[in-house]
Formats: sequence, structure tokens, C-alpha cells
Amino acid sequence: METKSLVWNRSAAWMAAAKLALALAAALAITNMGLPQYLTGPLVNALLLLTLEWCGLSQAIVVGMVTPMGAALRGILPLPLWVMIPFIAVGNAAFVSVFRLLRERSRIVALVAAAVVKFAWLYAAVAVLVAWPLRVAVGGDVATVAIPQALANMMRWPQLGTALAGGVIAFGVQALVELGQRRGGRS
Repeated sequence: METKSLVWNRSAAWMAAAKLALALAAALAITNMGLPQYLTGPLVNALLLLTLEWCGLSQAIVVGMVTPMGAALRGILPLPLWVMIPFIAVGNAAFVSVFRLLRERSRIVALVAAAVVKFAWLYAAVAVLVAWPLRVAVGGDVATVAIPQALANMMRWPQLGTALAGGVIAFGVQALVELGQRRGGRS
């Protein structure tokens, strides 16, 4: 009996690792398709919520850390906004965490609250970075990293829209998966 349990635990661990690897691959694929922010954002947010549902909170947070780096390397996140990478990662973590906290009450309320929290965090972060640009030492020289207003706007209202749209996409995908599972169970 103990051997059977050990095999089951190893199989479950491998399955969890495979799901995370698939979610990370999807995250990198989405960010490397070269789509504009208004398409990439909802897809990433949908992936974050689906990863939460199918893999768990910690895995969704890991995926949320990878996506801004993928977006930066692909050029979706312009160079002056690279200073936002840690803030975006935290915003993604807040998005999935708030959704998880509230989803049992209402998935709609959870989505709206999670989107508002992510939006507010990114809005505040970019406001601070615009008001007080970072100064970094590069090769012995100190340079100021200023975020142009047009780029700062990418981290404001569009974030609320892409988070909400991502939730709608995730809800649709989850409904299709559940429908397929119910139909598969009838055969």
C-alpha cells in the first residue's frame, strides 16, 4: 500500500510540474506573438486566472512573474517601462490572490475587485515613477530613468480593461472545459 501511495504522489507531483510548465510555455507564447497590448493583456490575464483554477495560487503567481519579462523581451513592454517589471509582477500576484480570496462568494465580484486592485497598484506605481524618476548607476555614471507620459498611460486605464477582458475570456474557457467534461462523462 505504501508503494502505491508513493507512486501516486510522484505522479501527482509530475502532473503539477507539467501543468506549470505548460502554463509557462503558454505565457511565453502569448508574450512572443507580437500582438498589441490590447490583445496581449487580456490573454495574459486570462492565462493567470486559468492557471489559478487549474494549477493553484503559487503557480499562477510564478506565471505572473514571467509574463512581464516575456513582454519586455518581445518589445510589448517598451524599454523605458522595464522599470515596471517588478510592479507588474506584484500586480499580477495581487490580481490572482484577490480573485482567489473572493471567488467563492462571486466570480464576478472577485474579477472586478481583482482587476481594480491590479489597476490601482499599477496606476500608483507609474504615478510615483513619473513624479520621482529612478536614478540608476550605469558604468559609473548616474542616469535618470524617466517614463514618458504616453508610455505611462499604458500602465493606467488600459490595465483595468485588459484585466476585466481577461476574466471574461477565462470564464468562457472554463465554461467550455466544464461543458466538455460533462459531455465526456455521459459517454
